Formats: sequence, structure tokens, C-alpha cells
Amino acid sequence: MFKAIVMSARKFKRAVTGADDDLTPEAQGIGDKIAQAFVAGRFADVHALGTAAFQRRTNREPFVTSWRDALRDRGPLTGFEVSNAGQIDLGFIPGLEETPQDQFVAFIELAFSSPTVPLDDEKVFTVGLVLLDEGGSIRVGALHAR
Repeated sequence: MFKAIVMSARKFKRAVTGADDDLTPEAQGIGDKIAQAFVAGRFADVHALGTAAFQRRTNREPFVTSWRDALRDRGPLTGFEVSNAGQIDLGFIPGLEETPQDQFVAFIELAFSSPTVPLDDEKVFTVGLVLLDEGGSIRVGALHAR
């Protein structure tokens, strides 16, 4: 249900405004880099882009295994779209409850197509990604499949 609401809101926003809210070039770049790593199955690269706290909370090998398992039945990812999902209160994100809100950079939605599911399909595989400023570098604070 949540996924359908997000997709409908995104389509409506595009219809009215012509585009999603722009991301900063840095946030767009990290979103592209993470999406490309997902398409290539390089989940260890995604883990390496995490904040120090993220890496302490989430060990690399279980992280890689869980994402590989999550994508196993979806077929290969063939393309992606990076979009701004808007503001988010870090206090509601598991693992980020104590993170100061001023570290928030962006909440990004990564949508992935596959040979059988195009980007505009409501069944598209989607990942929510919270980006944080860690000492002047943009890093992954949290991510989850929707």
C-alpha cells in the first residue's frame, strides 16, 4: 500500500511540476553511485559508503548476503532512477534516532527496473536511502527496500 501511495504521489508531482525536486549534485552523484553498485551486484561497495555508525551497526558480510538474497528472485537489475523523496525526521529511522537532524543531506528513492518490470510499474524494486553529512563527506546513514 505504501509503495502505491509513493508511486502515485511521484507521478502526480511529475505531472504538475514536470520533474522531481532537484537533488544537490553531490547527493545525486552518491545516489547514482549506489544505484550503479546495486545494478552490478557490488553490495560491499554500498556498505563501504556507509557512515562509521552504519558500518558498526551492520557488518559487511551479512549486509552483502541480505541484499543478494533480496534481489535473487527479482532477476537482474537493468536500469535505475534516482529521485528526491523529500525531508525525513531522523528520529523515526531505526539506528538514526540519536543522529542530529543537521547531519541530514537527503532522503533518496532508488527505483530499479528488471527485464520484466519497467521503471513505471508499481512492482518496481525500490530502495529508500538516507544520506548524512559525516565530517564533510556524504555517506549512507540507512537504507531499506520498500
